[in-house]
Amino acid sequence: MSDNNRITVLVADDDVISLEVFKAMLSQHQVDVVTAETGEQALAALRQQPQLIFLDYEMPDMSGADVCRQIRQYEQFATVPVIAVTSHQSATEMDACRAAGMNATLHKPVAPDALSELIQQFSN
Repeated sequence: MSDNNRITVLVADDDVISLEVFKAMLSQHQVDVVTAETGEQALAALRQQPQLIFLDYEMPDMSGADVCRQIRQYEQFATVPVIAVTSHQSATEMDACRAAGMNATLHKPVAPDALSELIQQFSN
């Protein structure tokens, strides 16, 4: 990807260490990273016009599914890929993610290969 193909990626996770690890993995890609530690911060970060969004499922103020539902209410974000990042794999949580309009799920601990695959899949 050349510089003009860079995309802005929003990563929301209340765990600062997870956020730093995620940023380090993303540094291997042609992306500009915007971070948030709460659902409210993630919604505020939409001003940065991310083209790909990773939301931790469990944040203190609202779930990733709740944030996604709010994001989907904005017309300009109706088709922006939203990926749930979760350490759980319960059917209830997966159903909540799909119902909220999330496009995929990335499991913690995040594997660099899985992250790369999602970036390729959703940034074209």
